[in-house]
Amino acid sequence: MRYVSFAIVIGMSAFSGCVKPTTQLAPVSPVAVRAEEARQREIVLIELNRAQKRLDDIAFELLAAAAGLCQEDVAPRLGIGYTTADVYGEEYEQAARSALGLSDVITITSVSSGSPAEEAGIQEGDELLAVQGSRLPLGGDGLEAATEGIRLAGLSGAVNLTIRRVGVENEVSVTPKSVCAYPAVVEIEGPINAYADGERVVFTWAMMRFANDDELKTIVGHEIAHNAMKHIDAQKKNALLGGLFGALLDVATESVTGVPTQGENTAAFMNSGAASYSQDFEREADYVGMYILARANMDLERAPDVWRQMGQISPSAIAYASSHPSNAERFVRLTQIIEEIERKRSMGVELLPEMRERD
Repeated sequence: MRYVSFAIVIGMSAFSGCVKPTTQLAPVSPVAVRAEEARQREIVLIELNRAQKRLDDIAFELLAAAAGLCQEDVAPRLGIGYTTADVYGEEYEQAARSALGLSDVITITSVSSGSPAEEAGIQEGDELLAVQGSRLPLGGDGLEAATEGIRLAGLSGAVNLTIRRVGVENEVSVTPKSVCAYPAVVEIEGPINAYADGERVVFTWAMMRFANDDELKTIVGHEIAHNAMKHIDAQKKNALLGGLFGALLDVATESVTGVPTQGENTAAFMNSGAASYSQDFEREADYVGMYILARANMDLERAPDVWRQMGQISPSAIAYASSHPSNAERFVRLTQIIEEIERKRSMGVELLPEMRERD
């Protein structure tokens, strides 16, 4: 304890000699700081909600166009987003109530253009009270009940919703559309990035601010294609196979040397296995993604430009390829895919990617 105390004294003496700011700073009101914290949280949620609505609008059309490629991952969807205030957690719940007008009652936060919900007259701000006549609980429990109720009803036909708008309740019948069952989600944190996890397609808020609509469509199609082509499952399988080989090598090494490897080979070969065909999976997602855009009747001319934009934020990736092909290669490849699609269009051929049996 004596040595520790002495060290603290020495440390305090050293820091006392550090250079200090020389301007005279006025005190800041803690109350004003807390008020500004609350306002900034409101701004975050307003902008995040705007980004999610934009993503929902683009993704729904592409998820519908990709339905024929998603195999068993297809589900009936209405084209709405909905939530309650309590799902934002303690830090942001009050901001959700004050800035977004949310409550414990489920509120419709987005209605995708051209969706069944839009055609049925559902609007943002409507409150969802019941599905198939069954009243929904408040809060997160209500969200789970609504999602499951809509899914089950949609499997057999129209979904009957009880909607409240400006205090007036109405019954609305919506016939769902079959789409790829991959929710499109905006994450608040992270660098410019988008990824697929086998169940969702996820975009960071930074990506939403970076990409214009044409670029975003290209990226959404790409991420949907990752899920549709089961790339995440394939990478997990490759990682498992690599890990099995690494585990055998660990056992052999320890039996010969008598020194524990602590699973180093297992971990190394799992990582190596997961990286196998990584670039080719990206190329395939680019390829299938362009067909998804084409099947949605979207203009493809500017789609390759996203890789020129990416080159501006990551110049090293223009020519350098790691887990992904280089940006230059991806631009050229997309232009070639567009030519392939246009040939099929001119011939009246169905817009489906050319497939081969996976080894």
